[in-house]
Amino acid sequence: MSSNTSTQSWMDASPTLFVQSEGQSCEKFLANFFRNVRHFVLRGTGGCGNMKPEFYYGLENLKLALGGDPSDEDSPKFEGFCLFGGTRMIGKEDPSQIFLGITEVFPALAERCPDARILGVVAKAGHLRTTPHGTIVSMGEKDPYVTIIHPVQHSVLLLQPTVDKLANWDSEYQRCIDICDAPSKNHWPGLLIAYNGGSVTAREISAWAQLGRKDPFYRVLLVKNSGGTAGEFACDQDFLDEHPHVHVCDNTVDSMRTKLLELGAIVAPGWQETAQSVTANLPEPDSATEHPHNRSAYSALTE
Repeated sequence: MSSNTSTQSWMDASPTLFVQSEGQSCEKFLANFFRNVRHFVLRGTGGCGNMKPEFYYGLENLKLALGGDPSDEDSPKFEGFCLFGGTRMIGKEDPSQIFLGITEVFPALAERCPDARILGVVAKAGHLRTTPHGTIVSMGEKDPYVTIIHPVQHSVLLLQPTVDKLANWDSEYQRCIDICDAPSKNHWPGLLIAYNGGSVTAREISAWAQLGRKDPFYRVLLVKNSGGTAGEFACDQDFLDEHPHVHVCDNTVDSMRTKLLELGAIVAPGWQETAQSVTANLPEPDSATEHPHNRSAYSALTE
């Protein structure tokens, strides 16, 4: 391999970083992610550095459920636009140690799901520090790990109030809800999948559950027996009865895959041909009765 090829290879593998400060618009930036992609938005949330090791196994289950079975070419997999917290937790004493969390699931989909668009959203919760082991975005004094921008992803949106102010972890899910506004108005389907998690995850689940009372875009899938707040909500029958758009699956590949298929997050190969054959015989929409709000939302996505 020539030196030029080698240089280009590591450069192409590096994430592209975009920074958004408070009050700034990034509609045109986001429009590039929505262009030429299957109409589905997946948001992944849950436990990170503080997840207990006994729940790690479910992260691999989720990778297989979303990314398909590597040994089966006909296995369903995710296609669409995906939002996740684009970070990784590595050890302070040993930076080669990765503290597993929900943010390890979605970068793995990039290779398994070539028709997915995946955007990492990161809150600048601490002063940025560039190191040989990655760009640190947060470093808790009592934590055995630091949080870095995940090195294995394509694009990252870094959120900061201003250069002088730090964001909080809630900023990530709040911005993701903002991003979902345009596709929801354009009647795309959406889904929040939650595995494990703490207080921030609980607030995000509650926010989506509340929004889903009025907007069918905001559906939720909770993984039972995943620990943390997602596991607690999954066992709260009163909460589930009050929010019928909140769904539950077991912490197994088969159960996850069944629910993801039911909710439209994953599709089998060849779904495009099936969809085309179904829609070919449908009448053309009447432009005079097209909802003007739907048209403006589409323009915001593709402008």
